[in-house]
Amino acid sequence: MNGAAEAARRRALREARTRALAGRDRAAGQRVTLRSFLVCACGEDRYGLPLAQVAQVLPARPVTAVPDAPDALLGVVALSGRVVSLLGLARALGRPGAAEPGAGHIVVLRGGAAAVALAVDRVEGVVAIAPSDPDLPNATESLLDPAVAGLGPGAVSGYAPAGTHGGDGFVAVDLPRLLRRYLS
Repeated sequence: MNGAAEAARRRALREARTRALAGRDRAAGQRVTLRSFLVCACGEDRYGLPLAQVAQVLPARPVTAVPDAPDALLGVVALSGRVVSLLGLARALGRPGAAEPGAGHIVVLRGGAAAVALAVDRVEGVVAIAPSDPDLPNATESLLDPAVAGLGPGAVSGYAPAGTHGGDGFVAVDLPRLLRRYLS
Protein backbone atom coordinates (compact mmCIF):
# COMPACT_ATOMS: atom_id res chain seq x y z
CA MET A 1 0.00 0.00 0.00
CA ASN A 2 1.45 3.39 -0.90
CA GLY A 3 1.87 6.25 1.60
CA ALA A 4 -1.06 8.34 0.30
CA ALA A 5 -3.48 5.40 0.42
CA GLU A 6 -2.32 4.50 3.94
CA ALA A 7 -2.79 8.12 5.12
CA ALA A 8 -6.29 8.20 3.61
CA ARG A 9 -7.18 4.91 5.31
CA ARG A 10 -5.99 6.21 8.69
CA ARG A 11 -7.93 9.46 8.24
CA ALA A 12 -11.09 7.50 7.37
CA LEU A 13 -10.64 5.28 10.46
CA ARG A 14 -10.19 8.36 12.73
CA GLU A 15 -13.30 9.99 11.26
CA ALA A 16 -15.34 6.81 11.76
CA ARG A 17 -14.12 6.51 15.35
CA THR A 18 -14.97 10.18 16.01
CA ARG A 19 -18.51 9.70 14.65
CA ALA A 20 -18.97 6.53 16.74
CA LEU A 21 -17.80 8.28 19.92
CA ALA A 22 -20.04 11.27 19.25
CA GLY A 23 -23.00 8.95 18.72
CA ARG A 24 -22.25 7.15 21.97
CA ASP A 25 -22.40 10.45 23.89
CA ARG A 26 -25.76 11.29 22.29
CA ALA A 27 -27.10 7.82 23.09
CA ALA A 28 -25.96 8.15 26.73
CA GLY A 29 -28.11 11.28 27.04
CA GLN A 30 -31.13 9.35 25.74
CA ARG A 31 -31.14 6.39 28.09
CA VAL A 32 -33.29 3.59 26.75
CA THR A 33 -34.84 1.26 29.29
CA LEU A 34 -34.99 -2.28 27.98
CA ARG A 35 -37.53 -4.95 28.91
CA SER A 36 -35.88 -8.29 29.54
CA PHE A 37 -37.59 -11.59 28.77
CA LEU A 38 -36.70 -15.18 29.52
CA VAL A 39 -37.36 -16.90 26.19
CA CYS A 40 -38.77 -20.43 26.51
CA ALA A 41 -39.94 -22.99 23.98
CA CYS A 42 -42.98 -25.24 24.21
CA GLY A 43 -43.19 -27.43 21.15
CA GLU A 44 -42.69 -25.19 18.13
CA ASP A 45 -43.85 -22.04 19.96
CA ARG A 46 -41.55 -19.54 21.67
CA TYR A 47 -42.67 -17.44 24.64
CA GLY A 48 -41.06 -14.54 26.49
CA LEU A 49 -41.66 -14.35 30.24
CA PRO A 50 -40.86 -10.98 31.88
CA LEU A 51 -37.51 -11.58 33.55
CA ALA A 52 -38.46 -9.45 36.56
CA GLN A 53 -41.14 -12.04 37.39
CA VAL A 54 -38.81 -15.06 37.17
CA ALA A 55 -37.14 -16.27 40.37
CA GLN A 56 -35.17 -19.22 39.01
CA VAL A 57 -34.93 -21.90 36.35
CA LEU A 58 -34.45 -25.55 37.28
CA PRO A 59 -34.30 -28.85 35.44
CA ALA A 60 -37.57 -30.75 35.51
CA ARG A 61 -38.28 -33.01 38.47
CA PRO A 62 -40.94 -35.49 39.47
CA VAL A 63 -44.47 -34.10 39.61
CA THR A 64 -47.24 -35.23 41.92
CA ALA A 65 -50.63 -35.11 40.18
CA VAL A 66 -53.55 -33.25 41.75
CA PRO A 67 -56.97 -34.95 41.36
CA ASP A 68 -59.66 -32.98 39.49
CA ALA A 69 -57.21 -30.19 38.64
CA PRO A 70 -57.54 -28.01 35.54
CA ASP A 71 -55.80 -29.44 32.46
CA ALA A 72 -53.01 -26.83 32.66
CA LEU A 73 -52.11 -27.80 36.24
CA LEU A 74 -49.62 -30.63 35.81
CA GLY A 75 -49.44 -31.12 39.58
CA VAL A 76 -47.19 -30.00 42.41
CA VAL A 77 -43.44 -30.24 42.91
CA ALA A 78 -41.26 -29.88 45.99
CA LEU A 79 -38.78 -27.01 45.73
CA SER A 80 -36.57 -26.02 48.66
CA GLY A 81 -39.00 -27.39 51.21
CA ARG A 82 -42.05 -25.73 49.59
CA VAL A 83 -44.88 -27.25 47.61
CA VAL A 84 -45.18 -25.38 44.33
CA SER A 85 -48.03 -25.62 41.79
CA LEU A 86 -46.70 -26.51 38.34
CA LEU A 87 -48.59 -25.21 35.31
CA GLY A 88 -47.79 -26.32 31.79
CA LEU A 89 -47.20 -23.01 29.97
CA ALA A 90 -48.45 -24.27 26.60
CA ARG A 91 -51.56 -25.83 28.18
CA ALA A 92 -52.31 -22.65 30.13
CA LEU A 93 -52.21 -20.74 26.83
CA GLY A 94 -54.43 -23.32 25.12
CA ARG A 95 -51.65 -24.38 22.76
CA PRO A 96 -50.33 -27.76 21.60
CA GLY A 97 -46.84 -28.84 22.56
CA ALA A 98 -47.52 -29.13 26.25
CA ALA A 99 -44.51 -30.05 28.35
CA GLU A 100 -44.42 -33.61 29.56
CA PRO A 101 -44.34 -33.90 33.34
CA GLY A 102 -40.77 -34.55 34.45
CA ALA A 103 -39.16 -33.30 31.20
CA GLY A 104 -37.73 -29.94 30.18
CA HIS A 105 -37.35 -27.05 32.61
CA ILE A 106 -39.25 -25.50 35.49
CA VAL A 107 -39.47 -21.70 35.63
CA VAL A 108 -40.21 -20.62 39.21
CA LEU A 109 -42.09 -17.32 39.38
CA ARG A 110 -41.57 -14.48 41.88
CA GLY A 111 -44.00 -13.15 44.42
CA GLY A 112 -47.67 -13.75 44.81
CA ALA A 113 -49.47 -15.44 47.66
CA ALA A 114 -49.21 -18.86 46.00
CA ALA A 115 -45.98 -20.52 44.90
CA VAL A 116 -46.25 -21.14 41.15
CA ALA A 117 -43.89 -22.49 38.51
CA LEU A 118 -44.26 -23.07 34.79
CA ALA A 119 -43.20 -26.20 32.90
CA VAL A 120 -41.57 -25.54 29.52
CA ASP A 121 -39.78 -27.78 27.03
CA ARG A 122 -36.59 -25.72 27.19
CA VAL A 123 -35.27 -22.34 28.24
CA GLU A 124 -33.40 -20.64 25.40
CA GLY A 125 -32.00 -17.52 27.07
CA VAL A 126 -32.61 -13.91 28.00
CA VAL A 127 -33.47 -11.19 25.47
CA ALA A 128 -33.77 -7.44 26.07
CA ILE A 129 -36.07 -5.31 23.90
CA ALA A 130 -36.81 -1.59 23.92
CA PRO A 131 -40.39 -1.05 25.16
CA SER A 132 -40.91 1.53 22.44
CA ASP A 133 -40.50 -1.21 19.84
CA PRO A 134 -43.67 -0.86 17.71
CA ASP A 135 -43.79 -4.63 17.24
CA LEU A 136 -44.09 -5.24 21.00
CA PRO A 137 -47.21 -3.37 22.18
CA ASN A 138 -48.24 -2.79 25.79
CA ALA A 139 -50.55 -5.28 27.44
CA THR A 140 -53.40 -2.79 26.95
CA GLU A 141 -52.94 -2.55 23.20
CA SER A 142 -54.43 -5.03 20.78
CA LEU A 143 -52.19 -7.38 18.89
CA LEU A 144 -51.74 -6.75 15.22
CA ASP A 145 -50.47 -10.21 14.37
CA PRO A 146 -53.43 -12.61 13.95
CA ALA A 147 -51.10 -15.59 14.42
CA VAL A 148 -50.91 -14.87 18.16
CA ALA A 149 -54.39 -13.44 18.73
CA GLY A 150 -55.80 -16.82 19.83
CA LEU A 151 -53.36 -17.38 22.68
CA GLY A 152 -54.96 -17.49 26.11
CA PRO A 153 -57.60 -15.09 27.39
CA GLY A 154 -55.70 -11.81 27.37
CA ALA A 155 -52.46 -13.50 28.43
CA VAL A 156 -50.42 -12.16 25.51
CA SER A 157 -48.94 -8.69 25.77
CA GLY A 158 -47.19 -8.55 22.41
CA TYR A 159 -45.03 -10.19 19.79
CA ALA A 160 -41.33 -9.66 19.18
CA PRO A 161 -40.74 -10.64 15.56
CA ALA A 162 -37.57 -12.38 14.43
CA GLY A 163 -34.73 -9.95 13.95
CA THR A 164 -35.91 -7.23 16.37
CA HIS A 165 -33.53 -8.58 18.99
CA GLY A 166 -31.15 -10.61 16.89
CA GLY A 167 -33.03 -13.90 17.26
CA ASP A 168 -36.22 -15.74 16.44
CA GLY A 169 -39.59 -14.20 17.24
CA PHE A 170 -41.48 -14.87 20.45
CA VAL A 171 -44.81 -14.13 22.09
CA ALA A 172 -44.57 -11.95 25.22
CA VAL A 173 -46.72 -13.43 28.00
CA ASP A 174 -48.53 -11.28 30.58
CA LEU A 175 -48.06 -13.54 33.61
CA PRO A 176 -50.55 -11.87 36.00
CA ARG A 177 -53.30 -12.24 33.38
CA LEU A 178 -52.31 -15.80 32.60
CA LEU A 179 -52.25 -16.86 36.26
CA ARG A 180 -55.44 -15.03 37.28
CA ARG A 181 -57.60 -17.94 36.12
CA TYR A 182 -55.63 -20.48 38.16
CA LEU A 183 -55.10 -18.48 41.35
CA SER A 184 -58.66 -17.30 41.95
